[in-house]
Order: sequence, then structure tokens, then C-alpha cells
Amino acid sequence: EVLTTAARAQLLEGGAVDIAQHLQPLELVKLAKVPGVTVDTIPATFMLWIELNAKMKPFDNIDVRRAMNFAFPQEQVISTVFQNLAEPLTACMPDIYAGYNKSYWEYGKQDLAQAKELLKGAGYPDGFETTLAYDASSGSQETSAILYQSALREIGVKLKLKKIPAATFYSNVSERKQPMIFYLDSPWCPDAGYSMNLYFHSKSFINYSNYENARVDELIDAASKTGDMDARLEMMDEVQKHVMREAPWVFVAKTNFSLAHRADLKGWTYYTSNNMRFQDFHR
Repeated sequence: EVLTTAARAQLLEGGAVDIAQHLQPLELVKLAKVPGVTVDTIPATFMLWIELNAKMKPFDNIDVRRAMNFAFPQEQVISTVFQNLAEPLTACMPDIYAGYNKSYWEYGKQDLAQAKELLKGAGYPDGFETTLAYDASSGSQETSAILYQSALREIGVKLKLKKIPAATFYSNVSERKQPMIFYLDSPWCPDAGYSMNLYFHSKSFINYSNYENARVDELIDAASKTGDMDARLEMMDEVQKHVMREAPWVFVAKTNFSLAHRADLKGWTYYTSNNMRFQDFHR
């Protein structure tokens, strides 16, 4: 195993390996200009967000969670951190799945005035202090966190950044003890009901934001009991409406699947699991 992305990129550039996985955006941009190397990048099911722990103050308040979204510099993060190898995350499920509806998205433009007004209405006119945890192995998370920290300072929110070693990062996510923590994931099954159940049913293990809405649970349970696709999509549309309004996440980005490989290596096929099957490759 080659632990650092820089070392993996260097090995690919020198021709010692055929594929380098999970590279940082700037490394991918550089490799795309290297003779003998190809970088394939396509929209995928990857979603990057920040969990807002709904069982910890002040994130038990919907308006505070909405304010955190209005304050997030999404456009800046996508263009500078991700080098446009990502798109805005505009819903709580991948946009390539049936049932996706971006009409409930309202946080597209950073609006610090709106964020400040929401905090005032929630009882935090002078802001508050909180902590954002991120994966120490992810340069994109660290840089995004720094940009977010600067934006929040303008509305009185003092954000402390907490770097967590990669080996223990997932444990910190699943323990649900951080007020805010980055998370990158993708629902492998291309189904709206599967996506909603994973992240937003109150009894789901992967509901790391501790989000609870009785109506959302009711709709997800009902959808799991019928094969009527039209009915299921209608129910999942309502779930999206509730979730986007109540904002258990800070919606960061829908990151591309980007694969850097030697130019003569052919056959790569994309799967919604974002896993590669090496038997697909050939020369």
C-alpha cells in the first residue's frame, strides 16, 4: 500500500504503476498534462457533506442548520479546492438516480446576510462556538474547512478545526460525538428509497447526523413495502422536501469519479459503487 496521494501520483507519472487511485484534485489536474497518462473523470454518486449533529446544541435548531448552509462558500470550494472536478451537491441523493429533485435546493448562493438573520431568529444573534472535524488524510477537506471557517467568522460563528487521523476518522463519524464532521459516501443501489433510508431514517446506523422526522420515517417505511415505482418516487420526493428544508447536512459537493492511469490502459467501466473491477482493464 502506498499511503500518500503524492507518492501514488509520482509512481504513475514515472510509469512504475498503471493506476493511481483517490488522488487530490490538484494532482489530477497536473497528471492530466503528463505524456503517457490519462485522467478520466465523470459525474458519479459520490456526495461530500458535513454532518450537523441534531442532538447537540445549537444544531438541534433547524434555522441554525439552515444558516450553516447559507454561509457555506460552495462555489469557491468547487472551483478552488476541487478544481471544478465536482459539482454543487443540490439534493440529498445522487442526481443520476431516478427521483432526484433539485427544486428543493435553496442554498446555491452564499448568503451571509440570510445566515445572520436565521441565527438571530434562532436565538444566536452573536453567533456561537463549535468544532468541525475532518480527515487528516484529505487535503480537500482541510482546505474546505479553512474556507468555511473564514466565512463563518463573518457571521459571528467561531469554528475550531479538528484534524482526525485517517485510521480513526470513521470511528469518529460513527460515534456521533462531533458537532460537525465531514463525510464522503455514496448509496450504491440506484434507488431513491435506498438512499433516503440509509441517511435519514431515524433507526438507520448511517444516519450520522442523528436526524429525526416522524413523517420521513413513515414515508421511507411505506416505500419499502410497495413495488409501485410511481408511488415510491412520490413518497421519496416528499422525503427530499423535508430533508432539504430541515438541513441535517451542510451540502458541500458532488465529486466526480476521477481515475488516473497509463494512457494505454483501456476498458475502465464506471459502477455506482465507485469500485473498480480490474478484470475490465486491457491493453
